[in-house]
Order: sequence, then structure tokens, then C-alpha cells
Amino acid sequence: MNIWYLLVNLGWMGKFTLLILFGLSVFTWAVILAKWKAVREARRGLSALEEAFRRDEVRFSSLLEEIPAGLFREIITDYLRVYQRLKRDFAPPRSPELRGAWYAGLREVLLTEWAYLREKRTREFPSYLGFLATVGNTAPFIGLFGTVWGIMAAFHRIGLKGSASLATVAPGIAEALIATAMGLFAAIPAVVAYNYFHRAGEAFLEDLSRVERRLLALCLRDLLREALD
Repeated sequence: MNIWYLLVNLGWMGKFTLLILFGLSVFTWAVILAKWKAVREARRGLSALEEAFRRDEVRFSSLLEEIPAGLFREIITDYLRVYQRLKRDFAPPRSPELRGAWYAGLREVLLTEWAYLREKRTREFPSYLGFLATVGNTAPFIGLFGTVWGIMAAFHRIGLKGSASLATVAPGIAEALIATAMGLFAAIPAVVAYNYFHRAGEAFLEDLSRVERRLLALCLRDLLREALD
């Protein structure tokens, strides 16, 4: 018997179980592809920004132009938008004696605003990792439920026909094995992807912290130049 024949002749509970597992598998792969794309774009953006920082003179005005579109550029855009807003709202005082206090105060406000952005991104980056973990933990048990149901169907057919021949038990056993295989097919990619993206998220947050320090130094240098003008 081919696979299609087995699927068509499954019982209603077997079909319902496979439908759930198939839906979980499709959504799992959609999450995997979306997060893989986001991680790849973030790494490209990080490489471009680090390359810009390696140069002797970083052009502050055109820094964003050197970062390719993606998650990392959105994050840096948020950081620089906060900095530009603070510069616009708190212009340097005319008195040279007050510019030191202006510089120190603006630095503290900038650090506070960036800390909020960092916390926000820390919460947002693990999005859908909980879904992957849930699929990895529950899909085998959903498949196990289909397995148990298939074995029950096989015993039920034995009771009806009074025979334990292969022709009697084969449909129920096939239904049980298909449910087991589909549960593993949905769970294994979810577990592997969860572990990979969890490590990638930790590495990304470490890279973001390092870039933030470099970006802070760049912004403070710009502020110091205005304070000394």
C-alpha cells in the first residue's frame, strides 16, 4: 500500500491528528524561515557597522547609509532617532560655564533612553521562540495520541472480525505509525530551530551591547564637539 492510499483510508481521528500536526509543521517552517532571514540581515548589518567603525573617521551624518536594510538598521535608526531628538529638544546653552552640566545631563538622559530601547529589543527578539518550544514539546505527544488511537482501532477490528490476521490489524497499525512519524516530523525541526535561534539571540544581544558602546562614544564625541564650540 502506498502512502496516499494509507492517508485516504485513515479514520476521522487519525486525519484530524495529522491535520493538526501538519498545520504545526507548516507554521514552524514559516517561523524558521522568517527568523533565519532576520538573523542573516542582522549579521550583515553588524558586519557593515563594524566595518564603518574600523575606519579612522566615521561619518556620523551618513552612518545609516552604510548599514543594509534589515533588523539591525531598524535598531540603530531607533538609537540615532533618540539621540537626534534629545539634541533638538535640549540645545547647548550659550554660557560656556553651563555646557559641562549640559553635556553630563544629556549623556545620562541618552543612556536612560537607550537602556529602554535595549530592554524593548531584548523582549522582542525571542518572538515565536516560545511557539517553537511548544511544538517541540507537544508534537510528539500529539503523535503519540494518534498512535494510541490507531492501536485501539486495530484491536477494535480484531474484535469485530474475530481474527488477528495481518489484513485485519494492518490499517490500524499503519495509522499509528503514520501519526508517530508525523509527530516527529513536526517536533524535530522545531527543537533544532529553537536551540539555534536561542543561541543566535544571545549572540545578537551581546553584539548589540558592544555596538551600543561604540555608538555611544560616537554620539558623545559629537556632543563634546558642540559643547566646546
